[in-house]
Amino acid sequence: GLLLALLLFLLSLKTYPSIVPITRSVIIPAAGAGTRFGSDVPKPLLLLKGKEVLVYSLEVFDRCDLVEGVVVVAPPERVAEFDRVIKKYPFFLFMLILLVAPAYAAESWIRINQLGYLPEDNKKALFFSESEVKITNFTLYDALTDEPAITLSTVKSFGVFDKFPTNYELDFSSFKNEGAFYIKTGNILSPILYINRNIYIGNTEKLIDFMHFNQGPGEINDLSVSATATFELLFSFQKHPKIFADRFDYNRINMANGIPDIIDETKWQLDALIGKDYSQVPVSQAGKLIAVFAFGADVMSNYYPTYVDSLHQKAIDLYNSLKGRMTVSAKEPEQHSNYLEEENWKDDMQLAATQLYFLTYQPEYLKDAVDFGAAEPVPQWLFTPCDKPGQFYPFINWAPLQLSQIENPLIKRNYIQNIRITLQRAQIIAGENPYHIGIHFSQNSNSKIVSLHNLCQIYRDITGDITYIEMEEALNDWIYGRNPWGINMVKAGSTQPGGLSNGATSRYCLEQQGNEIPISDNPFERFQTDWAIYSNGIDNGATLQNNPDGTASLIHLVASRQAKGKKQDFFDYNTYDRGGISRFTPEKKQIALIFSGHQYTDGYRKIKAALDKQKIKAAFFFSGDFLRKTKNRQIVKDLLDRGHYIGPATNHFEPLAQWENPDFVRTRKNAFLLDLKENYAALKRIGIEKQQAPFFNPPFELYNDSISKWCKEVGIYVLRSTPGTYSNLDYTFPEMRENYYSTKEIIDQIMRVEASQGLNGYILQFNFGTNPGRKDKLYNVLSTMLGNLQKMGYEFVDLYTATGAVAKPEVAVKSKNKRP
Repeated sequence: GLLLALLLFLLSLKTYPSIVPITRSVIIPAAGAGTRFGSDVPKPLLLLKGKEVLVYSLEVFDRCDLVEGVVVVAPPERVAEFDRVIKKYPFFLFMLILLVAPAYAAESWIRINQLGYLPEDNKKALFFSESEVKITNFTLYDALTDEPAITLSTVKSFGVFDKFPTNYELDFSSFKNEGAFYIKTGNILSPILYINRNIYIGNTEKLIDFMHFNQGPGEINDLSVSATATFELLFSFQKHPKIFADRFDYNRINMANGIPDIIDETKWQLDALIGKDYSQVPVSQAGKLIAVFAFGADVMSNYYPTYVDSLHQKAIDLYNSLKGRMTVSAKEPEQHSNYLEEENWKDDMQLAATQLYFLTYQPEYLKDAVDFGAAEPVPQWLFTPCDKPGQFYPFINWAPLQLSQIENPLIKRNYIQNIRITLQRAQIIAGENPYHIGIHFSQNSNSKIVSLHNLCQIYRDITGDITYIEMEEALNDWIYGRNPWGINMVKAGSTQPGGLSNGATSRYCLEQQGNEIPISDNPFERFQTDWAIYSNGIDNGATLQNNPDGTASLIHLVASRQAKGKKQDFFDYNTYDRGGISRFTPEKKQIALIFSGHQYTDGYRKIKAALDKQKIKAAFFFSGDFLRKTKNRQIVKDLLDRGHYIGPATNHFEPLAQWENPDFVRTRKNAFLLDLKENYAALKRIGIEKQQAPFFNPPFELYNDSISKWCKEVGIYVLRSTPGTYSNLDYTFPEMRENYYSTKEIIDQIMRVEASQGLNGYILQFNFGTNPGRKDKLYNVLSTMLGNLQKMGYEFVDLYTATGAVAKPEVAVKSKNKRP
């Protein structure tokens, strides 16, 4: 919008030749409605101490010598009013260019999965435009350096979709480099996208935290939702038990108890459910409760051998009581008030009978499961253009998939066929839109999208059939931002983790349910279609509201995608200090060795000799100033040829935060990233690409959470020494008085730490050279110290092996033979 405003301003110079061209101008975007303060007057025209807010802004720029002009982008209906306000203050030296409705010029967008992609994933973005555009290729650029990484011509046109005449799929699956990038085609840029083998790590924990913080035991909207969400947690754990961490105990005290947190959370919910009398609950609810009790008794038996006996008995007693009230062919025996307005219950009873069969292997339960399943062979909501909230709840019934794995060929074949029919139906719907979304949009659409994804994924795992993998990938991408609005459907809370929102709804469904969103006031108005409407309004339960059962299904989605990655380490074992890695896994007797350099090089030969002698690969972080010095270029190349890591330490090695208060940043984001970009430019001139240098060591280890966040946004990992060893203080010299540490003091402290708690996972940092005032050089005894630690059983590992944050790029090996 700002670029467009500037363009229109420049074009206006041709219209008004008397205007002297302004080379240094400021644009004030004041064309929005801006009335959320309860006034009909736009914010720029509101009075502040008797003067318009806009005028205060103009006065600031009037006092700035660097600004030669101001462009105010005004809404067309307010042009005259803005003009009158400016003319009241004739002392301004500015020109006022009033632009007419710049926000309504035709635009284009690129939508991506904002969470990110595994390197081996099918990776696709979607380009769409309000005008007719032809695309033949696109380029991925590094998010920090803006250098092109790859240009691809793998584009697919979907032509017109709804009100958008241009829709293209941009396929970059062949690009497998890890890092942060953006897509550019023509003048259109995507948001930053991330490719990393750890992209899903930690996300299941966040979703489990949401489940805990947003529902007390038994306090979800009703029993159907509570039982369904708890069943989904059990199912996710049964399918992917290695994925789930143990961080807390049952009471959420920050202490591992030997039981995965997902099981603790499940028991927390079951405790609330099991102690109640369900003899008179509706069949649809009772079926879900039987299923979760029986399934819990099966899955949790290794953790709670006595507790599961009560779950087992509760499930059987409740099932027997229901059998006396109903038959498979009967309608539900009584009318009831149900929050979800469920119409079907035989899927619930099929799930209940299936769990009891796998718990007891009694054939009567299998017979019941098959009979109930025959009454509802496929999900009814998939064949309904607009179902009511919860009409065909839950949105996935796992019984057919579970039964498809028994050794009865007829049962197995029938259920696989029913699942295939379901996915074929979804595929037909998906073929009608460029997003490959195989559902009709109605309330709780995100839960349906996640359920359909999970069905695709498990069907593919069972059968090996990859027919529906494109739809499977697209369903995941939709949830994380590849949708018309560019919205991540996993809503983050301000102080607590976020869960899955309800999602988009079709205009038809909104009207049918009397839930019409005021589209004209919606910030997403431009992207709304009859096909799908989304609102982020605070009071809008139709699309924004979080739902625990959908979040429980999302846990399975994330777990399954994490499990399929090539990297089979499912947890982040690193310790973080202000967002930077300060220690890696304490479970292994390993140490990482790093050096930082800016002004001095006197340690070069001794350090190189020590590392060669002990056969250690270390990491070296150099400033841009260091790298640009001609005499240092050969030093860096020599280290690189020996297989050491070379990375950035800022361009001029200036502190990024205050010594006294590290939380206070001494720089702004743009200035910091520009500085880092220049550091990488200096690395490139020596033959080191950014992908070969993903770790960054801040000068003097002065940084804070903001620095770490800015680095993460452009694919860089902040790293510092492990506190407590004094290793990084070998730069001090006697004139620093009480802040001076001798070599003996530093090595003694390292050995004291080793003796008291070990150095497992420690990052030891030393300096590449020191002030001439320091005569007691630690690097003179470095080889001896390293050798002693090796004799104690420590292994020195590189940063890639240590942190597991990113895979070591193959290009780092190839480049060795290419340098002159």
